[in-house]
Amino acid sequence: MSYKLINRLDPLVYLALVLVGFIMPEVVYRLFLFDFNAVLAENQAMIIRSIGLPLYFAAMAFFLLGGNAENGKQLNIIRYSGGLGLITFAVFTEFNGFLAFGLVEIGLAVVTGSQIKKEESSDGYATED
Repeated sequence: MSYKLINRLDPLVYLALVLVGFIMPEVVYRLFLFDFNAVLAENQAMIIRSIGLPLYFAAMAFFLLGGNAENGKQLNIIRYSGGLGLITFAVFTEFNGFLAFGLVEIGLAVVTGSQIKKEESSDGYATED
C-alpha cells in the first residue's frame, strides 16, 4: 500500500469515527474505553461529541495535504507527535482506545516514512566513478 493511499484512507477512517461519534456517541465511547459493556451517561455524550470537532479538522488537513512526498513528511511529524499525545492521554485517563490509536498513527508514520524515503532514493540519479 503506497503512502499516498494511506494518507487518503487514514483521514477517512477518522472522519467516519467523527460521524459515528455525533450520531451514536455510545459506540465511540465504548471504543475509546475498550469496554464494550460501558454505559454512557448524558454528560459524557457531550465529551465524546466535543472530541469530534478537532478530530474532524485534523482529518481534513491530512486528507487535503497527503498527496505528495514533501507534505507526507510534514504529516509524519504530526503523526509522531499526535501518536505520542494519544498514548500519553491514554496513560492518564481511562480511554485505553487512545493507546491503540496512538500506536497505529506511529506505525503509519513509520510505514509512510520508509515509503517516502524509497521513492526519493529511486528518483535520484546515481553516478558511477
